Amino acid sequence: MTATPSRRLAGFAALVVAVAAVVSAAVPGANTNAVDPPAGTSKETLVGGKPLFDSWPKNQKPDAVIFFSGQTYGFVQPCGCSRPQMGGLERRAYFVNTLKAKGWPVAGVDLGDLYPEKAAVEDQSWLKYVATMNALRDMGYLAVGVGKTEISADLMKLIAQYALQKEQRPFTLAANVVGVNGKQLIPRDQHFPPPGAGKRPMVEAVEVGEVGKVVVGVAGVVGKALAEENKTAKWDDRIDFPNAKQGITDARDALKKHAAKPAVRVLIFQGPLADAKLVAADFPEFQVILCRAEEGAPAPLQPTVPEKSDTRIIQVGEKGQNIGVLGLFKKPDGSFEFHYQLVPLGEEFVQPGKDEDAVKANRSLLALDWYAGEVKRENFLPKYPKRPHVAQIQALALKPAVKLTYVGSESCKTCHKAEYEKWEKTPHGHAMDTLEKVAKRPALRQFDGECVQCHSVGFHHPSGYTDATKTPYLKHVGCESCHGPGSGHSAAPRDKEVLALMSPWKQEGAAKLPDAAFFKKMADTPAIERGKIAQVPAQQILVRQVEGVCMKCHDHEADPNFDIYKNWPKIDHTVPAPKGGGPEKAPK
Repeated sequence: MTATPSRRLAGFAALVVAVAAVVSAAVPGANTNAVDPPAGTSKETLVGGKPLFDSWPKNQKPDAVIFFSGQTYGFVQPCGCSRPQMGGLERRAYFVNTLKAKGWPVAGVDLGDLYPEKAAVEDQSWLKYVATMNALRDMGYLAVGVGKTEISADLMKLIAQYALQKEQRPFTLAANVVGVNGKQLIPRDQHFPPPGAGKRPMVEAVEVGEVGKVVVGVAGVVGKALAEENKTAKWDDRIDFPNAKQGITDARDALKKHAAKPAVRVLIFQGPLADAKLVAADFPEFQVILCRAEEGAPAPLQPTVPEKSDTRIIQVGEKGQNIGVLGLFKKPDGSFEFHYQLVPLGEEFVQPGKDEDAVKANRSLLALDWYAGEVKRENFLPKYPKRPHVAQIQALALKPAVKLTYVGSESCKTCHKAEYEKWEKTPHGHAMDTLEKVAKRPALRQFDGECVQCHSVGFHHPSGYTDATKTPYLKHVGCESCHGPGSGHSAAPRDKEVLALMSPWKQEGAAKLPDAAFFKKMADTPAIERGKIAQVPAQQILVRQVEGVCMKCHDHEADPNFDIYKNWPKIDHTVPAPKGGGPEKAPK
């Protein structure tokens, strides 16, 4: 990806899905050991320095297990270009299957925000929502809540993508949602009507199910904070979430009256921890509340139990990187003893085995394969928005104006032969090959703009990469991925104004990056100690500017281990400038 929109666009649209086999061939800085087969469960997971379930009763199976997730934001699978990474439906499903293999009765509850936070192509994000719901169904989820991403995505249309197919879990719960028509409020079951006679509304208030021999009731409510945010941001003025307290009251009463008489009651509360504490005080009937995690905050290792309360408030963090597991152990008096375990979904939960065997063992991979196939079939690549590169904007202000377009790395070869030969040997020079030949679980990533944007030239800009047929010369991470569209420089190699646009990171007093010895010294120094090493301020700014260009793709989501000092030497293509500068005229 190049200059506009940042990887966050795809990240929250969801950074997906090349997955664990897609590794060091893709980008410099990837873990060179990542090509090794995943270790499965051979590595013991430690949380807080202790093995999973270490504090749970020994030699005793829980009577029921409820696992919790939320705020996935469309991160259905980690970007596969660097390891280790966290989260993804494959790992979540594999972990859930390990619980089932223990003979534990399990069921899931999700807070909501399954849909991407920012959707570059709406139709593709809807497919991702459906794939996620299908994966959650196969894992055994009872219900999901309604989050801000679902509200902002047109809740009615979004839910219809799944709920209209057939009446099936997980059911979407939001007890206090109503339709809005002018000043008239339309009840939930009328605004989200059943898809057929005798069926349930597409948005429900509660869901009840048996987990082993334990009956679990789940209710869902959108809190006041999110309801107000919907109005302020004007996401959807056709729905509202008034009076959360009354919604919780109605849901509580519905569970009390339910014929199955749930012994354990869970509330999906789309609101912050502070509000969840107030709910716990007012509604002690709910033994468990699942609420939002703060943006960027780590997931708590244990639930929050408010003072003078027995309610456990669970937060699992963002982007599907963790799953919370609550074990229910029945006591002689019929009540339950609760034990909790937060599980970070790391590399050890990648489904082991060859791809064909993994798909049979892990049905979430079928959902991802379906998604990838639909993305290819729908041909979304041309639908991704194009915005002018900053150099394209600046070049139009020159006298005379210059219209910059992408020309491909081959056009740079005539004058920059040494740089080209160095680039061609780096992983950047073969970046698209990773999507076409290496990516699995699922494959077909070369048809997904969320991956293509960082494996091609100028994908988000006019005249940039479109697809392998129309713009094959813009495949891979080429010269113009960093330097911007090169037609102006190619046509007038000595035009200083155009040339300046090709290297906007340059600083007065720092004509070039530090030498290789300095990079090695910094790479060998712990990051916390690097500030003690003397460096010319202008050169320090230059390094940071170049790093910013790299991190448009090598950000903390796609490449959490990226380090400019360790990675730059792998692609360093600095060579002495030709005597007298470049040619005066464009080469033929």
